[in-house]
Amino acid sequence: MKIAPLKKLFKAAGLPGYLLFFQNILMFLVTRSRDFEENTALDFSAWTQMAYVGIVFVICFDILFRQSPRKSRFLFSSPQLFLLAYVLVCFTSMLWSPNVMLTGFRAFESLAYLMLISLIVQNLIARLDFGDIVEWAILWIVWHLIWSTATGIKIIGIQYLFWPFGASRLAVPLFFFLALLMSKRKIFKYLIIAFCILSVSNKVYFGIVLGMLGFYFGNSKYRALMFGGIVSVFFVLILVDVEELLLSTVFYGREAISMANTSGRDQIWAIALEGFLQKPLMGYGFVAGENAVLYQSFSGAINTHNFLLSAVLGTGILGAVFLLLYFRRIFLLSSSKLFPASQWRPAMVGSFLMGLVISMTAPGIGGRVYGSWIPLVLLFSLISGLHLKYREHRTTIKQNYIEDNLGYA
Repeated sequence: MKIAPLKKLFKAAGLPGYLLFFQNILMFLVTRSRDFEENTALDFSAWTQMAYVGIVFVICFDILFRQSPRKSRFLFSSPQLFLLAYVLVCFTSMLWSPNVMLTGFRAFESLAYLMLISLIVQNLIARLDFGDIVEWAILWIVWHLIWSTATGIKIIGIQYLFWPFGASRLAVPLFFFLALLMSKRKIFKYLIIAFCILSVSNKVYFGIVLGMLGFYFGNSKYRALMFGGIVSVFFVLILVDVEELLLSTVFYGREAISMANTSGRDQIWAIALEGFLQKPLMGYGFVAGENAVLYQSFSGAINTHNFLLSAVLGTGILGAVFLLLYFRRIFLLSSSKLFPASQWRPAMVGSFLMGLVISMTAPGIGGRVYGSWIPLVLLFSLISGLHLKYREHRTTIKQNYIEDNLGYA
């Protein structure tokens, strides 16, 4: 199948797509190195980002509710609706937040980018075929990688290029399985795979291994690949000192492999869990409450690095339930039999599992728009949009069949 040229892909999402592409450039322009004490300071960078969020919201609101109200259907459909409900709970948490303005803005920011991403996916499924929607996603993540690398050079200097693969520890792995199984542009495919493998990130490697379970949902060819991988791991476990191998490769620089060696995450998670148990129902207020709990015992933490802990600290059990429903629905869609068993289903399930790992171990959804938030919501929205497109495609085929065989006009 012939794939669309890059120029067509770049234009496919319309104005919402241009806004997302420009967001990467904006982050490069305003991002700067600063001390931890300055993280909450309202400097030029913060004001610029706040202004851009306002622009995104106004444009998206105008498109969704004035110019093309029909485009709002995707935003108000499952699973987007569960994430929207979570954002509304985030707004509600302003009532008990220690910093009302911070909670309100971060909730507003989440709403603005959820609207933007929903519009992008709505446009893509209307204007591109199935394969080209995936190619658009690959184009965006390569674009993101380029500007992330440029930001690293800006902050650290040219020496960043000696090992630039740290730029691929959050966003890029989310698109690993789409690149591996679906992308037709080999240079993009190999670039994404290489950056993931060379990221030296435990969560990325674990996500790749867990994501391979997606092959189980494919046809016999992909199940055979999964079986071969399991057999290979089994022989490695028998013949090799696994702990020594891992400490020499994946966990290089660590003294041991345990929950006590998680780059400080175990300490943050313990603090977050204790805070949740003290106030489980409503939490402490979106973002502001999470920060307040962590700062009391861990002054260097601005996020729990876990979507569930961020959710329960900020919004309590109610908010966390909506996020769990969101993840559950995405899994059901990704493993749906509407997706062809060849390539599509393994890619969708593998992507979901990678998204789950990143969400459990890194900043992102559940907290403010930061880290893996935008790429994860984009990925999950694409899975939902592709499922919707396949469902409509099947309905059209059935209708045409009925008309052709029963003589209906």
